[in-house]
Amino acid sequence: MDGTLKSQQGAEIRTSWKMVKPGELEVRVPLESEAAGPVTIAVKEYGVAGADEISLHSYSEAGHLVDFAINAGDREGVLRGTRLDEIAGVDVKGIRFSPSDLSRANDKDELRLTAKEEAIAAFHPGDKLTARVSWKDGRSRELVTTVESPRPKVNLIAKNIDPGPSALAINLGSPDELPQDGKISFVVKSESPEAFQHAEKVEVASEDGSFSVLLGLEDGSLTLEDPQNVLVELEPLKAFGRSCFGALRFRPVQSDGKKGDWQSLATVVRVPFLTEIHCLKITDKVCSLSGSNLFLIDSVASDPEFADRVYVPVGFMDSTLSVPRPAGEPLYIRLRDDPSIVSVAAPSGMPASAKSSTLPRRKSNVTLN
Repeated sequence: MDGTLKSQQGAEIRTSWKMVKPGELEVRVPLESEAAGPVTIAVKEYGVAGADEISLHSYSEAGHLVDFAINAGDREGVLRGTRLDEIAGVDVKGIRFSPSDLSRANDKDELRLTAKEEAIAAFHPGDKLTARVSWKDGRSRELVTTVESPRPKVNLIAKNIDPGPSALAINLGSPDELPQDGKISFVVKSESPEAFQHAEKVEVASEDGSFSVLLGLEDGSLTLEDPQNVLVELEPLKAFGRSCFGALRFRPVQSDGKKGDWQSLATVVRVPFLTEIHCLKITDKVCSLSGSNLFLIDSVASDPEFADRVYVPVGFMDSTLSVPRPAGEPLYIRLRDDPSIVSVAAPSGMPASAKSSTLPRRKSNVTLN
């Protein structure tokens, strides 16, 4: 008896054959360097003209599954293990969880999977369930999981931003912009559990995770207004340092380590300190803007459409910047940390016609439903 094995590309793969007992063969196939997919074994008996072909399918090595975690009241679960990029989904009680985000922590993959809204009411604390994990190549495996207690949940109901000293000459263009040396105060209402726990904290962090701080009752950054509502106060410069900028988000964190969902909070911007604008002659089309940290400006213009914009190059170190002369309007600037927002600048020395049209310095106060 003789036999060969061919890959899906038609290449012959060297194999070793062994007679285990009459009528039974053991075939060893080295597939380490071969791509997963269909393979064909051709078996030819002596004295028989043709060979019998057997179609098989080779698979890539399956990753290791540790567990699938889900909390009551969630439509999201977390699968932990290795090589989870090959996972197609997880089915629990007829509800399909589809992959949404893959990350790595403690030398293991963590795959977040999301289901439809029906999952929120489908699972209860202590339920013992079977989760069927399926791979993209068609394989599947069952994992036993126990539904955990609900994660903490809070709702943002109000926030207030004090711009701080650096924004004295700048009226920021968005109520969500928080100057780095400013202060944000916001109120959250506890939904789960119903009362805010004394050991519970609020984590505030940048979206990329570069900066993070845990705020609690013991350090004075949280103040209970009543058992359900808590006031949170944060000064970015003190909490994160001078290089912090970008979008901030927050979430509740319980003493047992359970974390709630991230929610958007504000965008930290570094603001230049503008001191004066000086125009030599009334006919000059270009004036000189003085101040410090002018490199924090992306561009400046005399009109809100930025038709005559001047860009500030990366690495700019001077304390003065040539800008278009304001003509009946204040100066308009885009900050490097949030260039999509247009802000209004009115340093001293602004021509009278421009100063008269500037807006008062805003203190952002937002109440949310």
